[in-house]
Amino acid sequence: MTSPAANAPLAVVTGATGFLGSHVVDALLEGGWRVRAAVRPTSDLRWLQGKPVRTVVPGETDDGLDRLLAEAAAVVHCAGAINAPDAAGYRAGNVEPTRRLIAAACRASELRAFVYVSSLAAAGPAVPGRPRAETDPPAPISAYGRSKLEAETLFGTQLPFRWAILRPPALYGPRDRAFVRLFAWARRGWTVRAVGGLREMSLLDGRDCAAAAVALVKTPTAHGVYFAADERRLNWHDLAEALRQATQRPVRALVAPVGVLRLLAGRGESGRRAAARWSLLDPEVVARLAPAAWTCDGARLRQDTAWRPQRDLARGFRETWAFYLDAGWI
Repeated sequence: MTSPAANAPLAVVTGATGFLGSHVVDALLEGGWRVRAAVRPTSDLRWLQGKPVRTVVPGETDDGLDRLLAEAAAVVHCAGAINAPDAAGYRAGNVEPTRRLIAAACRASELRAFVYVSSLAAAGPAVPGRPRAETDPPAPISAYGRSKLEAETLFGTQLPFRWAILRPPALYGPRDRAFVRLFAWARRGWTVRAVGGLREMSLLDGRDCAAAAVALVKTPTAHGVYFAADERRLNWHDLAEALRQATQRPVRALVAPVGVLRLLAGRGESGRRAAARWSLLDPEVVARLAPAAWTCDGARLRQDTAWRPQRDLARGFRETWAFYLDAGWI
């Protein structure tokens, strides 16, 4: 990968060693940006190796955050807690670090743009046939979603930089481990179809989500909340067909009532293992299958920026499958 010019603008990425954050790093580098990545001493740097990225360990001090943001023109805040034992854990992972980073951004004289990667979970589920829009009142149903929404409220009109909040739906793609179980079962010829709950969903390839975040950084008029989504609303049949095409295997659906999955997930360790065998998702998020729709409308993002998703589900799943095989994850 070619090194950016010495006078190229500098962007800081938090969560840069993770699934989405590492793709944001790639998208920024491809766009000619210099990149500084916030990491922990224990971070796995595999996705950053061999790339012209400076890594910084800011620690827990204000001085560390000031050094992280020094000379930066933009920040993309991807870091956060996806799994936590309770609401306090989610707040500690999502709200407080965002508060501290915003305070540091206010002290960074050259910072012009701040993009916060939130989640559809902050808005809550949708109604079938009517995807979530930015003007809908948020109604999160999980501790995770409530913590992401609380972090969103930290962005106000008095900040000295332009800010944008990106709310993606569930993400998949190369480097993501959340969908490994789904593909592993498809390799054996099976998937699951939950009934009595989720019927419509939005999914997005993590690389397209990263491109959306960078589009918000680059677009000087982009401000406020944005959903990122493909125009197509998906169902269980679409998911099974994309798995079949990706794996080149017949994929049969096991019908699992949502109530059964929720019951299994709540019955201790043995129940969680049973739910994992049947569930499309990790046991911790089985409860999110209860709403009829998890969909969002990305029209505003497409209208305000040049962003368009480059991968439909079929292509995204094919490339994810190839990555899982090459990486030895399946």
